[in-house]
Amino acid sequence: MINEDISSAFESIGISKIQSSIYLDLLKNKESTATEISKRTKMHRSNVYDTLQRLKERNLVYLSIKDGRQVFIALPTDFIVNAEKDKLENLKVAMNYLKTAYISGDSPKVYTLEGLNPLRSILFGLLEKKLKIWIYGLAENENLINVLNDKLMHSFHLERIKKHIELKLFFYKIPHEEIKKLSNIKFTEARLVPKARRSKTSQITQIVCEDSVYITLWIDPISTIVIESKFIAKEYIDLYEILWNYSKKII
Repeated sequence: MINEDISSAFESIGISKIQSSIYLDLLKNKESTATEISKRTKMHRSNVYDTLQRLKERNLVYLSIKDGRQVFIALPTDFIVNAEKDKLENLKVAMNYLKTAYISGDSPKVYTLEGLNPLRSILFGLLEKKLKIWIYGLAENENLINVLNDKLMHSFHLERIKKHIELKLFFYKIPHEEIKKLSNIKFTEARLVPKARRSKTSQITQIVCEDSVYITLWIDPISTIVIESKFIAKEYIDLYEILWNYSKKII
């Protein structure tokens, strides 16, 4: 690699051509005074001295006193690479903070679906995520109970068990014996939410998995609001994790 290429590489990380010329000269000639560098590079001594100070600030050159003279010595090129690595790591930390603090790049996508068939499709679609599924808001008289127990949902459970996908269910009321069987299915657990969180007649069911929230309204016509946002979904999951610990296990 010729000096021009090296100089261009240095410029890309903020080291000017003058700085790279003096740094390379020092690498070749080891320790030197500003006057010696000035003679070799044919640059004015004051410019050389100012540039050496900038290189020193970047930890690329250090100053030593020998026989009463100021002598400059080039530090290894590793210092340049390590400095850039540090900058990159700091940038990554900053970007990660922006993602969490400002929800960068995650504008929630919200839309509505009508009927039971889309709900069944949603449940089977969740199996592709291969992650834990939460269902909150199941009560004695809710239609989703039938959806979860019909022949089609039998296939859903079989496929879910094959993939070892956990299903966690929250009920508002103590379910019938038929519904209790859900807790006997592998990778399935049902709990009764605390009294303070119970509803006498619930007409809403919430399903959450990974980066999506599905809110089904059991009012004719049945409709499901879909929210696609990993940050909103995480808010729900965090809440469910807490609520789960305070809920009663159904056996």
